[in-house]
Amino acid sequence: MNENYKYAAHMISWVDKLGVPEIPLAKSAFSQLKAYWIDNENINLEKLKEDLWSWVDSNDGYNISVPEVAKMRIILCLAYEDNRELEDVGYFEDLLVNLGISHEDAYKRT
Repeated sequence: MNENYKYAAHMISWVDKLGVPEIPLAKSAFSQLKAYWIDNENINLEKLKEDLWSWVDSNDGYNISVPEVAKMRIILCLAYEDNRELEDVGYFEDLLVNLGISHEDAYKRT
């Protein structure tokens, strides 16, 4: 399994633990992204990223202290096929910490 898939599986496990926000786009996007990463289904990642960024931008998307915004950004992380940079800089893990997950738990690999 390549490193992108491993990291995506790690992120998916966290979203499953945290729960998907009660936002139709979040539920739809996460379902599609799980199918993409787990079942190798072909989806339009660019369109999904565009839709997710549109939601983030129109919902005070830089205020990651709002749980729904942080979770939408977490789901957005899954829309990047090459997630090496996300892992290298710890962006996803920082979002987890912002949601109240301990730094130790956030940076532990599942």
